[in-house]
Amino acid sequence: MFFEMKKNKNSYISYLPKVRGTLLFGKDLSKISWLKVGGLAEIFFIPFDKKDLSFFLKNLPMNVPLTILGSCSNVIIRDGGIPGVVIKLGKNFNNISFDETSILVGSSVMDARLSMEAAKFDFDLSFLRTIPGTIGGAVKMNSGCYGTYVSDVIISTTLMSRNGDI
Repeated sequence: MFFEMKKNKNSYISYLPKVRGTLLFGKDLSKISWLKVGGLAEIFFIPFDKKDLSFFLKNLPMNVPLTILGSCSNVIIRDGGIPGVVIKLGKNFNNISFDETSILVGSSVMDARLSMEAAKFDFDLSFLRTIPGTIGGAVKMNSGCYGTYVSDVIISTTLMSRNGDI
């Protein structure tokens, strides 16, 4: 079975799509967890960009467990690790762009960074300043404080499904 732990990492190669991003086997998740706890990610994938992520998901068997991690600020990873594939979005999902009425934000942008950048363009997202984590997680959990929530300011989202479709 694909997601059984094997001593030889090369045994996974034939099951995984070729990607431009980074694929690691047995990544120690305690190194990226804010609480510095957790076991290994069986397979750890940092996609190069949206196209790379989509290709990977389209070619990853549906029976493979999949976990998405943001900044790991609101998660406790068990010592036994995470089976299957763990995806962490990297720098090419960390963009912010502004126009007169809206902000386009990549899902791996840290909430505090978005708050500070938005203030430069007279957007008040100060409620995000003290929330640890990424905007992807903030949208998923409808993060908020001081009486304002993400759902109060969000206009739209673009999502990628488990099968890689936008």
